Amino acid sequence: MSLAAVAVLVALPLLFLPWLEPSARDLERAALVHELLVYPVVLIAGLLFHLCWRLARNPTTGWLSAAVTLLGTQGIGVAAIRIARPEALAERAGWLLLTELAVQALLVAMTAAADRRHLSVNPFGAGLVLGVVATAVRVAVLEAPPLGLSDATLRALATGVLAEQVLVGALILRLRRSPLWLRVRLAGAAALLAFGHFLTSPTPAGDMVNGIAIGTSVLGAAGLIHAGLSLLQVKLHRHGSTVDSLHRHVEHLEADVRVDRARLHEFGATIAGIASASELLRNSSWLPEDRREALERAINAEASRLQRLLDDRRLLQPEDCDLGRLLDPIVTSHRARGRTIHWHHDGSHACGRPDDIAEAVNILLENAAQHAGTPIDLHTRIARGAVEIRVVDQGPGIPPHLGGSLFQWGHRGDASHGQGIGLHIAHRLITEQGGSLRLAPSQTGRGATFIATLPHSGTAAGPTGPLQEDADDAI
Repeated sequence: MSLAAVAVLVALPLLFLPWLEPSARDLERAALVHELLVYPVVLIAGLLFHLCWRLARNPTTGWLSAAVTLLGTQGIGVAAIRIARPEALAERAGWLLLTELAVQALLVAMTAAADRRHLSVNPFGAGLVLGVVATAVRVAVLEAPPLGLSDATLRALATGVLAEQVLVGALILRLRRSPLWLRVRLAGAAALLAFGHFLTSPTPAGDMVNGIAIGTSVLGAAGLIHAGLSLLQVKLHRHGSTVDSLHRHVEHLEADVRVDRARLHEFGATIAGIASASELLRNSSWLPEDRREALERAINAEASRLQRLLDDRRLLQPEDCDLGRLLDPIVTSHRARGRTIHWHHDGSHACGRPDDIAEAVNILLENAAQHAGTPIDLHTRIARGAVEIRVVDQGPGIPPHLGGSLFQWGHRGDASHGQGIGLHIAHRLITEQGGSLRLAPSQTGRGATFIATLPHSGTAAGPTGPLQEDADDAI
């Protein structure tokens, strides 16, 4: 909102004042009444600066809030006294000017401290309290005997008040922690309010002077409101930017945590297979030589895959993968853990990152073993120009209401004791390679069938050698 628009809004009540208060049609009376409309606006400006202080906790803004609030509160008190007891105001103008000198000295001290000290109290509350105290002192001196000062002395005191107000403006311009545009607006507004108050202090003057006083006071109050609104807009924009930055930072942290949790999940399943195979090798001297060699190959393959995971396997490029040889260590490690796996493979070759394919199948087998507890069927075959890997169990199946969120991070069934991240990882690993992972509908109402589809590399070697072992040969 522009300064002119704010000035119009501030001056608008003054336009209706002659109809609300017929006596105010006289400029001398209007000069007495106008401050009762202007200084509430100054008080609102103090509240705006207080809101800015609450957003940023900037000490300079806090002191400015206290000073502007004090100025508005005591200005309302002075205006009320002028309206309620104009005769007492004229008789005890000396006392009132001395009080005004003390208030302005306090404003000078507050402005001087704005860049040097932290405000330990609520600035708006402090300004209100000081303004009320200043008003109470003015009411009290109305009962004191008149000082009997001459007009020249009264003018000298009024000039002293103006000098202190000018000093406040100069100190505002020297505030280093506030932007230049704010200092200029505040200093200009303070100067206009000071000049308007000076023209009617201790009592209103001629019509022209009164008109100038009203105009400058309105512009001064509008300047304070405009400065407060502009500063609040800046603070809100910065606050919003800070919140957005924090949100992005939190999102990055959450992403890092998810990556770490995903790696730990992969580490856990891989290390469990290595540990089981190692334990079986160490404690089973009766194992046939071919089984012992199969376990050793599985341990070496899983250990190598674990090392590549630590080195960030995402840097690896897709390649031709013999699924039979790739999944042999995975099946062997699961069988070493006492799980029954029926493995049917047709020698299919897929195009992808070997470690990612192996980890995805490892997760699907682990998921079936933990949640079904039944023998597991693992199939590889070529279908519709792609390679399918099926993992089938005979467990209780997947509840229908979980079908849409099955692959989302953290989603799991009510009876599941897992973390709800395994299937998410498997889905990501497969889809990153141009494939897909889905849950096939159950024909019998029991069991779960997960189908991973990968691009076919175009190479196919028939089933050979030890890779033809079936579940009856499970270790």
